[in-house]
Amino acid sequence: MFKRLQFGAGFGLMQHEVDFTPAADVDPFTGSSINVGLRYFDKKLVGFQAELSYVQAGWNETLDTTFSSQYQRQTSYAEILILTQFSIGSGAIQPMFQAGPYLSFPLSDSEQIPTEYVAPTEGTPDYYGFDIPFRPNYGLQGGLGLNLEFGKLTIQLEGRYLIGFNDLIKTGDTRAATSRRAGIGGHMGVFWAVGE
Repeated sequence: MFKRLQFGAGFGLMQHEVDFTPAADVDPFTGSSINVGLRYFDKKLVGFQAELSYVQAGWNETLDTTFSSQYQRQTSYAEILILTQFSIGSGAIQPMFQAGPYLSFPLSDSEQIPTEYVAPTEGTPDYYGFDIPFRPNYGLQGGLGLNLEFGKLTIQLEGRYLIGFNDLIKTGDTRAATSRRAGIGGHMGVFWAVGE
């Protein structure tokens, strides 16, 4: 019977955004991630991969084109990701696809507000300058790429896409009715097989 257990580490870069309702003029925020992970296959083609990551995410937003700078918010997360992986072939180069749920826990939060911005004094408040309470975030991530197999060593190269299912800011706290994460980027992992 085929069995393979590997442990490793990885690094990624992702262009993060947040989709707001009502719509906001949002630009991507380039965030990095580092992780430790494991892969387990008991069949040639299908297995799973789990990762525990430190992730930097956020967004940039143009509040007014006459302002001297953009608004920027950055949040650091501890993130758990569980992926089902489909790997094709048995040679040194194996195309693969993987997808699964993530769960992120906020660790820290910072923001840069343009000096020209003036907060409204009436009505529902903006989320600029608003302290976002602790709120776990969850959704799906998917990846498409290659496993490069060199004996016990596997190098994994892939593009990844992230879509959040819950709001970063609780509905009713600010004028944001929805505030959901999204992102696209790349990831590299290095894994080593044990027990072979």
